[in-house]
Amino acid sequence: MTWGLSWTNAKVLGSYSDARVIMVWRFTITSIFFIPIVYFTKNPFKVTFKGFLFTLVNAFFITLYNYFFLKGTHIGLAGKGGVLVTTLNPIFTSILAVFILNNNFKLKDILGLTLGLIGGAIIIEFWNIDLYELKRSGSIYFILAAFSYACVTILSSQSKPNIPFISYSFWSFLFSAIISLIITRGMDLKQVFFYDYIFWLNMIFLSIGALGFGTTIYFLASIKLGAKKASSFIFTVPITAITFAMIFLDETLTLNIIVGGFLGSISVYIINKD
Repeated sequence: MTWGLSWTNAKVLGSYSDARVIMVWRFTITSIFFIPIVYFTKNPFKVTFKGFLFTLVNAFFITLYNYFFLKGTHIGLAGKGGVLVTTLNPIFTSILAVFILNNNFKLKDILGLTLGLIGGAIIIEFWNIDLYELKRSGSIYFILAAFSYACVTILSSQSKPNIPFISYSFWSFLFSAIISLIITRGMDLKQVFFYDYIFWLNMIFLSIGALGFGTTIYFLASIKLGAKKASSFIFTVPITAITFAMIFLDETLTLNIIVGGFLGSISVYIINKD
């Protein structure tokens, strides 16, 4: 639910500032929020070299995901993005798991992936699509966001032997804040202090709700359940993403989103069915 709401939060924030500025403050707020969590749960701030490498690479992909997520939402529809990314993410995760984790492809996986890709194509209205339209509609950013988060899922599932997941979350968000700060060099970061309570309400929900709480729970799920099964739970997101977008942004639920999202849900069920 926090992830579903984040699409509406991002759309609102996009009317205030550039995606890179929002990223800096989102990661900074989340990192500060995590300091007492790490301390009171008695998790170590100190990490091994391997743990450091995991969090650094994870931060790179989290930063990429957030840029594509925010950029796509600023341009396109929040509800559409929530469905498209959550349709494609488990599919990309399954494909990466085969090549990186040596998971086996079964006939059901091929069927599921095929259905999922068809669902994603319907959501982006492939019959009207060219490269210009992909960018103009924000769909190219949503596709790149889905792939970036698939990389996050794979990394998180393999991080368990090297670092506790609470510490993993903290350092991933802190490194993401630093990376975001580097790419916003020369931009005015103090502009956010002149924005109204609507901005800050959405920023807090986006930072502490979706990123601090939601993403950390997802890291834990990836460790406990494995990358493929954890990614399937993302399919609770489209319902809330569409609902919040319809309530707060007056977005319309179109037939292609319904059909594409339905096919995507079936595909992930098939992929994860034992």
